[in-house]
Amino acid sequence: MAKILVIQAARFGDLVQSKRLLLSVAAQGAVHLAVDASLAELARLLYPGVSVHPFAFHGRGEARAIAENLPAMENLCALAPDLVYNCNFSRLTGALCRLFAPETVIGYRPAPVSDGGLLRSPWARLAFQLSRRRRISPLNLVDFWAWFAPAPVAPGLVNPEARPGGRGLGVALAGREARRSLPVPVLAEVVKTLAGLLGNPRIVLLGSASERPAAHKLLRELPPRVALKVEDLSGKTDWPDLVEAVSGLDALVTPDTGLMHLAAHLGVPVLAFFLSSAWAHETGPYGLGHTVWQAAPACAPCLESAPCPHKVVCLEVFRDGGFARQLARVFNGEDAPELPAALLCWRSGLDGLGGRLRLAGGEDSDAFLREGARAVLADWLGLAPGAVEAPKPANPAQSGELRRLHEALLPDPEWMLPQGRYA
Repeated sequence: MAKILVIQAARFGDLVQSKRLLLSVAAQGAVHLAVDASLAELARLLYPGVSVHPFAFHGRGEARAIAENLPAMENLCALAPDLVYNCNFSRLTGALCRLFAPETVIGYRPAPVSDGGLLRSPWARLAFQLSRRRRISPLNLVDFWAWFAPAPVAPGLVNPEARPGGRGLGVALAGREARRSLPVPVLAEVVKTLAGLLGNPRIVLLGSASERPAAHKLLRELPPRVALKVEDLSGKTDWPDLVEAVSGLDALVTPDTGLMHLAAHLGVPVLAFFLSSAWAHETGPYGLGHTVWQAAPACAPCLESAPCPHKVVCLEVFRDGGFARQLARVFNGEDAPELPAALLCWRSGLDGLGGRLRLAGGEDSDAFLREGARAVLADWLGLAPGAVEAPKPANPAQSGELRRLHEALLPDPEWMLPQGRYA
């Protein structure tokens, strides 16, 4: 049996978003997964049929990391995988890939030693082209990695359709980037609205120990009858405890977090709030039954490493006085036709390419070109006609826009690389 190695050196959410790729390559042989040691236990919980190889990917300088990883690297050399899928554009994973014959490495592979650096496969280059125009990028990260494989599993087989499980409301207190999370007063209004809609259920607060102050502040913001139902698990869960805490919830309120992807993996309905650098078409919850509220001012999505010159204006749409009413409408299955400017509401969906968001409220001025980009991707991958919904130009100007988009994304040499996304 062939041995397939997947290298996923990124963090919690990225590990969960690798699911479609891992399910897909399982058809090729026995799957091995290299992850940071801090995520090894979680990886074994999520993917029980996969052999997990812990590495020191985070929190160390490159020289120290390579030294600490020598025993694990020797184990992979002895494994001698037939194929290696490298998911990360990283010098450390590039060094790891040098253990293997270049023709066995898919995704990001090392350039010749004389050149240094890493090479992107044609598929990765195409996605990188799209990342320069994030507002029209239609590609969920789950599908980006999945299409490294020659025949990804159907999108509907990745995560179960999300349904309420009867165990109450989960609240992810914050993400790694504070600017991408709702401030506690705004989060409290969301929780109060949902608690009323759900009949004052059990509420579970989830996060690391660093979120405990936010948990205490949130409790003070909630009415006593709601606060009495709160169970604060911030900083109190290991990986098995976290999986248990999220399993069976009626819904999870969250920014763009690893918890969000864990909930989708478990079939828990996600109610996500995206703002600042978080963009739902790239990293939204995968599968059916989820909702995303996206702040979309002209400056979004921004670069999270750069300071915000607009005083985080994207937060204001969630402070709007009518937002709770629109939140309730969508939670009850209706559309939201009266959203303030720069706020969009999406429901998760699927098509032949993968995850696709469908508008439930707001004005999406980028929809036409985003659908055009999706059609380009489907065409490049050789998907059957109708696998994705192609945009219909309403006038010659829109036809010209589509043509220019096609030319920008697919320079002529890309058409001369049969099955080039694997190389």
